[in-house]
Amino acid sequence: MVCKAPGICPSNGDIVPDDGIPPDEFGFIFDNVTSVLALNFTAFTYYPNPVVETFGSGGVLEIKPGSHVILKGRNLQPAAPGGAKLNYTVLIGDVPCALTVSDTQLLCDSPSQTGEHRVTILVGGMEFSPGSLRIYSDSSLTLPAIVGIGAGGGLLLLAIIAVLIAYKRKTRDADRTLKRLQMQMDNLESRVALECKEAFAELQTDINELTNNMDGVKIPFLEYKTYAMRVLFPGIEDHPVLKEQDIPPNVEKALRLFGQLLNNKTFLLTFIHTLENQRSFSMRDRGNVASLVMVSLQGRMEYATVLLKQLLSDLIEKNLESKNHPKLLLRRTESVAEKMLTNWFTFLLYKFLKECAGEPLFMLFCAIKQQMEKGPIDAITGEARYSLSEDKLIRQQIDYKVLVRPRFLMICHHGSGWLTGA
Repeated sequence: MVCKAPGICPSNGDIVPDDGIPPDEFGFIFDNVTSVLALNFTAFTYYPNPVVETFGSGGVLEIKPGSHVILKGRNLQPAAPGGAKLNYTVLIGDVPCALTVSDTQLLCDSPSQTGEHRVTILVGGMEFSPGSLRIYSDSSLTLPAIVGIGAGGGLLLLAIIAVLIAYKRKTRDADRTLKRLQMQMDNLESRVALECKEAFAELQTDINELTNNMDGVKIPFLEYKTYAMRVLFPGIEDHPVLKEQDIPPNVEKALRLFGQLLNNKTFLLTFIHTLENQRSFSMRDRGNVASLVMVSLQGRMEYATVLLKQLLSDLIEKNLESKNHPKLLLRRTESVAEKMLTNWFTFLLYKFLKECAGEPLFMLFCAIKQQMEKGPIDAITGEARYSLSEDKLIRQQIDYKVLVRPRFLMICHHGSGWLTGA
């Protein structure tokens, strides 16, 4: 026989304490049985009823499938001696869940179903409902969103396929263009090789032919004075250094003393550096000073060499201090030392050119001239097919023919004899 314990209220009107309260007396009402109306010899203690908190203000709790449901409350387990526990049953909808009970909460595993379900707690003949449980799917996307994502993915896939097709076509066109360019380069290389072969055959010169053409040709060596003047003072045919000047005695004495000072290395170096430091000392003045100094030192080439070495050393140090590019040194002839170096080579190379290098250089000039004349030459611009100068090169292909001019012999009688001419 099972019966429910009746509810009681404390005599002072308060709620039942957590540690329980025993009734004054209890008993059972049976049919005309008076012996069980009051049973005071059995220990019987009342404990407060469990209380479960609701799910927030709206009474709805949202969770994911498989998540734990925590039901908070108080007096969930009585403080009775011996560890007595209450039997709880939690229904989510109509499905019971696995339950773990503590003093302040009930831990329940939610079912794998989705949707909104009412939560019911059954214990000791009592029933509680903290609210409804809304179990939503992991995917929070709506159907339109899913359709949009699918359409976007399809468009992206189509775009990728279009890009791949365009890339493949572009690559094919590039390969075709590369092959065409390679073929053009091969044709150009073959054509250039053929032209070079033909030009080499045209420009082959027999040394015997050149020697025969030079028989009786005298090498046009210049006199030393003319050779030196063209380098020292170019463009001036009648320079004062070539003339005997009528000067007053005091001027002659001053020039003699100045000539003695020129033989002083310290003075001459200081004199040249002082002139170069003047802003008004132009390039033309530098060339004239260098030429005049070399003319005055022509009889003392050893002294001129020592002086030139010192000037070049000072020039190199100055170039390093100003951090100029080393390749620009001795290229533009902007100093007295550079111009003196040119004149120094001019004086010392004359004998070598006349005795050794002059004849081979002249033969080289004649050979180049002869080779150049084997091809067409523009009579107006001076451009030639076989020119060594890139600026004077005929670049286009010209079909030309060799013109042979006949020579006629003319014989006439003069009063004193016969005259012949071509």
